[in-house]
Amino acid sequence: MANDIDVLVSEVGPRDGLQNEKMPVPAEVKVELVHRLQDAGLTEIEATSFVSPKWVPQMADNAEVMGGLQRQSGVTYSVLTPNLKGLEAALLTRPDAVVSSGTRVPAENRSTASGLRWSVDSRTIIEVPDNEAIA
Repeated sequence: MANDIDVLVSEVGPRDGLQNEKMPVPAEVKVELVHRLQDAGLTEIEATSFVSPKWVPQMADNAEVMGGLQRQSGVTYSVLTPNLKGLEAALLTRPDAVVSSGTRVPAENRSTASGLRWSVDSRTIIEVPDNEAIA
């Protein structure tokens, strides 16, 4: 009996691979890494995280990284957010998807945080429609 199962593989190196580096990695180096990954054909890239720079100093330049990306059609650029404050900051940078608690949770209605559909238990995925403007 065959089951239809969708599997999403996302490159997390620009975030997870760099967040524990002892020496600061400049934003332009992170942006270049994302560009090289997309040039290599990857279509799902977790570019950065919106966490407290007190706890993860390597991600303090998250908005600069997102702003420096030369986005390619067909590539999804996601970010990690652990809480509402991170989510609000992340949405200002227009990610294609938001990851939280290990679940990819893109925002459907980005005008207010209360408009988000959030379902970690059911693993609901809600896409961000065409990077629409934040109201």
